Amino acid sequence: MPSYLAKVVLFCLSRLNGERSLAAIYHLLNGKKSAQTLQDSKWYHLDFLFGTLAVQKSEILHIANRLEHERLIERIDNDTYKVTEKGEAALAQFSFPAYLNGLRYVNETEAFWRRLSLLVQTISNLVHETTFEPIQRDEETLLFVKRWLLSRRNAAALAQSLYEELHRLLSRLDEKEANVFVWRLTSYERIGLTNEQVALVLQEDPAYTQLLFQHVLHFFLKTTEKESHRFPLLFSLRADLYETIPLTSSTKKTYELLQQGRTLDEIARIRRLKRSTIEDHIVEIAANIPHFSIAPFLSEEKRQQIMRVAEKLRTKKLRMIKEALEDVSYFQIRLALAKRGDGDGDR
Repeated sequence: MPSYLAKVVLFCLSRLNGERSLAAIYHLLNGKKSAQTLQDSKWYHLDFLFGTLAVQKSEILHIANRLEHERLIERIDNDTYKVTEKGEAALAQFSFPAYLNGLRYVNETEAFWRRLSLLVQTISNLVHETTFEPIQRDEETLLFVKRWLLSRRNAAALAQSLYEELHRLLSRLDEKEANVFVWRLTSYERIGLTNEQVALVLQEDPAYTQLLFQHVLHFFLKTTEKESHRFPLLFSLRADLYETIPLTSSTKKTYELLQQGRTLDEIARIRRLKRSTIEDHIVEIAANIPHFSIAPFLSEEKRQQIMRVAEKLRTKKLRMIKEALEDVSYFQIRLALAKRGDGDGDR
């Protein structure tokens, strides 16, 4: 039986349908914020996995070789593969933790965890009046927690309130999910476990426990976002990180200029960037902002024409679609496909 990580790779290969290489999976799981990877995550409904697993290229290559040996995938060209019927059957009962939403929370998850874990450790030691070595060492996290505590003086009351908020959240999860989170925490009397140690205790694949941990953090972020009044302390740990529109920093600047009525050429000149880079930004905006209109760049007639061809050919390969259409640009094809992306689909 393939490992959990192997099934993740197999699932990605199934979604990519032979149209992207193994490198695309590597960049997706590691959360590379390039235009291509961001677009692929949306087009192939893999955005929930974006940035959720730190994997090596060699790991993915080794897994692909094993999957090919077991006839779960077949090589098309170089490092491009398609999943076989046997491979699809192996995925029939495979599922992911429900709250995984990597792309949505990619700019918040790690910082939120660093702050929360250091806060729990600090408050625990303050209440018990013990000295400690901070588990988080980066200056930004240390400074944030220090300022956060200075604005809230009573350590005992804080400890109780934080405990109650965490308990309310964790009570909505099952025991394994709660344990994956709690065991990672460090207090005055114990050091939190690593992901590998958690996997050993649960006798699970480390890739699975890592995704389960991410699932819990994404559940925290989603719930505190929707119910901030019920979880004021936890929400305050991510309030400055919270983004309603998950765009890369460069794309945000382009979006601001678009909202001022600037044209693509004007934005390229103002920002001293190539027009093709600005086009990348427009595609990213179209994929991530539901109300963003692509009408100034692509007529509805052409959009429908592109989608009909994509569906007929059963492909998202730009070159294949372009060869079937004479009067559309690659930019317009990418825009049409970006607007087609409608969430993360069935998992």
